[in-house]
Amino acid sequence: MAYVTDNELGSGGNYGTPASWHKEFVAFLADTELLIHDAMYTPPELEEHRGWGHSTFEEAVALAAEAGVRRLVLFHHEPEHGDKDMDGLLAAARRVAKAKGKPGEVLAAQEGMKLTL
Repeated sequence: MAYVTDNELGSGGNYGTPASWHKEFVAFLADTELLIHDAMYTPPELEEHRGWGHSTFEEAVALAAEAGVRRLVLFHHEPEHGDKDMDGLLAAARRVAKAKGKPGEVLAAQEGMKLTL
């Protein structure tokens, strides 16, 4: 299990290029049963908040797919996102995961959620 809080997956000024630590981070997460990862923003929201230390749901899904994670839980949601927003983000994240062939399960963290390892 890996619990990754307040993590900005981009390399800083150039989000098209992985950070130098990316390869080692993927290796560290390889075959993780459960990854709980920051997913604060949508891609357009990230444009307004670069450098704030948060990731998008798409970045979290891509990382999980690359590392072969079996279950991904998106958390640390933008407080202004309501339930309908979260339902839409989760559906979009699942579409991205399906297109990549991984991870096996994508969930959005919610109050009172319990997971079994």
